[in-house]
Amino acid sequence: MVQKLFYELPADERESFESACARHGFVQQDFDVAAEEGTPLAGRPSHTPREITVARVIGGEVRRYPDRAGSSWIAAFEQDLARDVFGFPLAD
Repeated sequence: MVQKLFYELPADERESFESACARHGFVQQDFDVAAEEGTPLAGRPSHTPREITVARVIGGEVRRYPDRAGSSWIAAFEQDLARDVFGFPLAD
């Protein structure tokens, strides 16, 4: 397993994550994001299984999102934001 931090994720994922945060009143810095990447699946070398961990810096709520082919961990994260799983954004 290889661990990647937020800044090591592909640019499109980082931008989508930041946009999801902004839509719900958060900023990227409110969260620690890390990806655990496995080895490519036999017979499917283009797909490497990943699990994304998102932790709220203040409050400590942690969620893990499997990143499967055809699913979006960012969509699942945004659903959790909409359900207030990570609490509320801090006032400026």
